[in-house]
Amino acid sequence: MELFDSHAHYNDEKFDEDREELINKIYESGVTRLINAGYSLKSSKYALRIAKDYNWIFTISGISPNDIPETNAKLENELKELDKFISEEITSNKIVGVRRNWSRLLLE
Repeated sequence: MELFDSHAHYNDEKFDEDREELINKIYESGVTRLINAGYSLKSSKYALRIAKDYNWIFTISGISPNDIPETNAKLENELKELDKFISEEITSNKIVGVRRNWSRLLLE
């Protein structure tokens, strides 16, 4: 049986020590497709780097409500950088989900 993990965070620093070993074990257990979710600009970039290393891993890019910067100026800057990153990398076919309506995230 093949399995699809639709939401993981192997780009998180808590996996730094054993990430490769864990990812290989997941694949050997039958997970043949995996979405590694980015939750900030930094984690979105790292999730893509991981996805490029494995033909069966893909990523989504965005900013989680838990990771929104403390000011609108910082948020706007991060969103612009994220949009640029996505635009440059979208042809890799590894980014399979994006939140594009950034203005709704701005703090009021």
